Amino acid sequence: MTEIYRVRSGWTGFPGGPGVTTMYFLDVATAVASVHTFFNDVSNRIPSDVTIQVENTGEILEDTTGDMTGAWSSDAVAGVNGVMSGKYAAPVGACVDWNTDTITAGRRLRGRTFLVPLGGDAFQTDGSIGAADLVVLQAAADALIAAQSASFVVWHRGTGSGGSNGLVTSAKVPDLAAVLRSRRD
Repeated sequence: MTEIYRVRSGWTGFPGGPGVTTMYFLDVATAVASVHTFFNDVSNRIPSDVTIQVENTGEILEDTTGDMTGAWSSDAVAGVNGVMSGKYAAPVGACVDWNTDTITAGRRLRGRTFLVPLGGDAFQTDGSIGAADLVVLQAAADALIAAQSASFVVWHRGTGSGGSNGLVTSAKVPDLAAVLRSRRD
């Protein structure tokens, strides 16, 4: 049994919002500040009407069952405001693929974080993400991994007592637009 800390970040201010990003850590002591830095590092690719607020309270989960075992809190951080002005498509952005060395249920454990929306200028004329924008997003992902190398995990919920987690070892930002769809579409 391992306890993991769920850190959520709320996205507001855009059509179709709000949204949420959820990440998991083995230790929350510096996680909130690191997640805030991650979003701050990509804020110049986020539309100017979007605000991302990393929550400073959350739940502690037992990784094999997903049962809540407690709560955590930390110092509050300021909201991160997007910087990019101009037109954008609210359900379109980028995706960060988080890789681990953990094998669970016969498959490599991987996670994803969607950075949606991205500003329209982050895309090339063919709809793919601009090369300079990919560099910024990849650098932010790599910096989060470096800052939380012993704590940032991907959690596999599993069924019954089949949950597990794995430390994030690398990230990849694909050169593809990610589109989020939901019941509100």
